[in-house]
Amino acid sequence: MTHFKQYKPFMAYLEPTEIDKLKKFSKQTKLPMAQIVREAISQRMANGDPYQSGFNAGIDKSINTVNNMKPAQFRFPSGKSFAEMIDDELNKLKRREKKEAKQSKEVVDVEGGNITEPV
Repeated sequence: MTHFKQYKPFMAYLEPTEIDKLKKFSKQTKLPMAQIVREAISQRMANGDPYQSGFNAGIDKSINTVNNMKPAQFRFPSGKSFAEMIDDELNKLKRREKKEAKQSKEVVDVEGGNITEPV
């Protein structure tokens, strides 16, 4: 089977530094760049990825630390505390994880939106 029958083309834009790193990694590992990209996509979409979970746990710990700091409870005229403003920014950094719903076979992301593809 040729690659043309096995794979479908996909185009993505990468920063020049990302391309350079990808080329260097490809040369070091003797793996085609396309294979590295496919593996990265699969890893990013995998359920229960410890990297994603650990990254998000670090963000959560940072949010708790900020919330427990007395100076961070200072309130601005808008009514929001400094801690709430920092929390909002930190939450934007969280990576979306797929988690299997217990009562159905649908996949649900961390923010509660359903993904229609079955696991």
